[in-house]
Amino acid sequence: MKILKLALFLAVVAGLSGAALSVVYEMTDPIIQEAKIASEKENLVKIYSSAEFKALETDTSKYPSIQGVYEAEGNGYVYKCSVTGYGGASTPIVYLIALDNDGTYKGYEVIDASGETSGFGSKVAEPDFKNGIVGKNIGDSIDTISGATVSSSAVITGIEEATAHYEDNFK
Repeated sequence: MKILKLALFLAVVAGLSGAALSVVYEMTDPIIQEAKIASEKENLVKIYSSAEFKALETDTSKYPSIQGVYEAEGNGYVYKCSVTGYGGASTPIVYLIALDNDGTYKGYEVIDASGETSGFGSKVAEPDFKNGIVGKNIGDSIDTISGATVSSSAVITGIEEATAHYEDNFK
């Protein structure tokens, strides 16, 4: 009988804890989603400061890293990519890569690389890596980062997928 009471007590505590966690999640999730959208918009404006952006409904099923495509009206296209770096799949690297209508990389902005090792994988968010991308033409090689090969290679793979989608759909 004592074991049954303890088991029942534990089940009630676990149920209440689960319910409390669910309520907190439901309360905070919209706030977190709004912050993510605001961060994404802020980074879009960093790339094309005077453009109007339009989210496009386009088939990206052949390109697993592409999470979204925006048209920067009159300028080019911006791809939201999510790739698995050294930090693992639970904390992907999320970034924007922009392609001008003339076939050059206009911008690269990291939205989240918080799962990457500081000083190594986090280098994909640093200006040196960005400068190695922005201004290059489609087809030019992009160098990986020594000491952050896994993460930078993943980002480059996502850029290559965005480029392939751009060439297949907009060029």
